Amino acid sequence: MHFEGEFSVKAPRKAVFEFLTDPKRISACMPDLQSLEVKSPDDFTAVIKAGISFIKGDFKMHFTTVEKQPPSHAKLLARGSGMGSTIDLETTMDLAEADGKTNMKWLAEARVGGRIASVGQRLLSGQAEKTIKQLFGCLQGQLEKA
Repeated sequence: MHFEGEFSVKAPRKAVFEFLTDPKRISACMPDLQSLEVKSPDDFTAVIKAGISFIKGDFKMHFTTVEKQPPSHAKLLARGSGMGSTIDLETTMDLAEADGKTNMKWLAEARVGGRIASVGQRLLSGQAEKTIKQLFGCLQGQLEKA
């Protein structure tokens, strides 16, 4: 599955980059986060409650930052499992300053296998888009009040 988007936030690019690459700060915006274990700023594990259709439960996701070019670019890889399913996620974020704001372009590629994949692309995409909107809505709110 492919997702991409962009948004602007009234905050300096450096502050936005620091927020997005800090596991403890960004995890506050992860919907249904159950727990977080930070090994380093570039290596952390999150347990997230997830559910699509009749398949519900916890998903354990391991995140690794594989590219970091402060304050303009970061790339994260994540691999997770739970509920008889797996997910591989690759996310890139690019930040640019414009008119006192920071514009963020993001791209995510997800590969899902197992029971969750059986519910169908439309249901899966719909739930993913809902979660993405929650995440970025929270990010904008947190960054603009900081």
